[in-house]
Amino acid sequence: MASQTVEELYDRVEEFQSLLVAAELHADGAWENEFVENLRAHFKRHGPRTLLSVHQQKKLEQIAKY
Repeated sequence: MASQTVEELYDRVEEFQSLLVAAELHADGAWENEFVENLRAHFKRHGPRTLLSVHQQKKLEQIAKY
């Protein structure tokens, strides 16, 4: 499946922002911290048009404990 934008995946952009905050709090280890930091940087740069693959979305939600 192709990547989708944050605005396509989530009803509200704030939902994705909350997910990022939760992931930052729950990230364990260097890899998870770097993954979340990279997503945050992409979101800062591209906003709601940030692309996420299915794998990235699942991993982010897993880290955030959703």
